Amino acid sequence: MNKIDPKLAMEVAGIRNAIRRSNRTDYVTTYTENEFFNGKTTVERVLILRTRGCSWSYHSGCTMCGYWDDTNPEIGRRELDEQISTFLREFPKGDVLKIFTSGSFFDPVEIDPALQFDIIEKVLKSYSYLIVESRPEYIKKVIGKLKEYRGRVQVAIGLESTDPHILKNSVNKNYDFDDFKEAASLLRENGISVRTYLLLKPPFMTEKEAINDSIKSARDLAPYSDFISINPMNIQRGTLVEKMYREGNYRPPWLWSVVAVLQALRDLDVPVGSLITAAGKRRGAHNGHDCDKRFSEAIRKYSETHNYAYLDELSCECRDTWENFSEVEEEVGVAMDEVILDD
Repeated sequence: MNKIDPKLAMEVAGIRNAIRRSNRTDYVTTYTENEFFNGKTTVERVLILRTRGCSWSYHSGCTMCGYWDDTNPEIGRRELDEQISTFLREFPKGDVLKIFTSGSFFDPVEIDPALQFDIIEKVLKSYSYLIVESRPEYIKKVIGKLKEYRGRVQVAIGLESTDPHILKNSVNKNYDFDDFKEAASLLRENGISVRTYLLLKPPFMTEKEAINDSIKSARDLAPYSDFISINPMNIQRGTLVEKMYREGNYRPPWLWSVVAVLQALRDLDVPVGSLITAAGKRRGAHNGHDCDKRFSEAIRKYSETHNYAYLDELSCECRDTWENFSEVEEEVGVAMDEVILDD
């Protein structure tokens, strides 16, 4: 099956090619976040490396990914090794470390294969557990060595949806659920934990379609995952989604929708969390009401504890507006910006 729409891929590439890239060689940033992980609330340190960028982005890229402006095409092994060395001098010890790049940790173009495992070795001398991200196509080549770190490494895969139509026509992902299942099965068979990202409300979808897809996708992929992360869309610079947002053709999901998805999945045996970027802001998941801060905080606390009481207690008069917005979208048959409803 052709996994991309050439017209969409070209449009995404055109937007991406207009982005000015970085000339810096230091790591992008580091911060901490709390998450319910391995049965307890855990303080996790996040390190974002500056790399050459995702290989798929050199051809086109995903409709929502805005990490291109942090990448530097001149970054090589020496610069990445220095980024790791600098980070470990500054933050020499910890429990869980998440290493994010602009694409895939196991992409040999983004990070030299030998350096990939040098980094893993160095990190696991100082941290108890490491989480990295990768597209599925790189797993088969690294699993032979990666399995040596079973029990101490988790690989996160951004599947976004299990629906091939959405992956092709909304996300421009260039891989599908079958590719994910093959990689996830291989990882888990070899003792490597799998975290799966789902995107709540890709472009060209109504609010109800987005909610239903995230719920269905989570249930589809649960047998292949050890942790599921619901990632509500946030609007990043230099993306097709930002273009649609500026034109009034896209609204990020409601916080009510995030709660609806999490509540619908409470019977899953697999932990489900949602650490929201730009929560309560116009470029992130929001209700557009004075309840935004309260909802954002409740979702954060739920994700840190997996205590559904934080979600069960939520209420606001804007629920009617959310429901009306969703119903009108379905009647019209297209995704709308919130301004249309107000008119």
